[in-house]
Amino acid sequence: MTTSNRFAYVQARLQARHGRRPSDDRWRLLESTPDLASYLQAARATSLRPWVVHLASEADTHQVERSLRTDWALYVWQIASWMPAKWKDAVDWLSTLPYLPHFVHLMRNEPVPRWMLDDPVLAKASQADPDRRRDAMALSPLARLVFETGWDISPVTAWFDVWKDMCPGTDDKSGAALNRIRHDYQTHTAAIQENALAHPVGPPLRHRLAQRLNIAFRQHSGRIPAVFAHLGLMALDVERLRGGLVLRVLFPEPAGRPQWA
Repeated sequence: MTTSNRFAYVQARLQARHGRRPSDDRWRLLESTPDLASYLQAARATSLRPWVVHLASEADTHQVERSLRTDWALYVWQIASWMPAKWKDAVDWLSTLPYLPHFVHLMRNEPVPRWMLDDPVLAKASQADPDRRRDAMALSPLARLVFETGWDISPVTAWFDVWKDMCPGTDDKSGAALNRIRHDYQTHTAAIQENALAHPVGPPLRHRLAQRLNIAFRQHSGRIPAVFAHLGLMALDVERLRGGLVLRVLFPEPAGRPQWA
């Protein structure tokens, strides 16, 4: 199969998934549910079902977060398996993103919280001894970030730099589109970090990034930028889903619930 035919195959599969993503009306209906059990039931009636079907209404925040991290990695790995060989590593790299904050915590030799020991990825690197921790992290999915990137830049910037290095050369149009997508990702991440405690900024920032990624997905149909645009949109959906789940775990009663989601 030629590269162009391969991307046409990938696009057809992504297009089907793209069309099933929850609409704004569906999200509003989902977010109007009063408790975790109702939220899970409503989510299982949408394309979000694979992300929540195995979650119990008694799940705690660590179980929710661990489940979503695992499912995100599986989702990215599946899409990577459809890709031409030269693009597999660059797509695979996105599976590490949910683990980045936790690996930064470990890289700084911070104490290991108990919940990390229950995570199948983080537990291997959650060593109390700094030397053993470093050795374990050398075998982790984020090893390249940990040991090939200096700390004169932020870990998030370093993550994006590694991703850029993994992307092989492409035509000028696709290359420019990939640069715009990376810039949009980084601008969104930086804005969130600058306003980490200002929760109301989240929805408009998420909406703005989703608009830009939707445009990229349509404009670059059948080419590599559409793949990363789709993964960006899915990451936003999972982020929003995570917010809805965690909010209902932490605040079971709607009356006391902050309006963040």
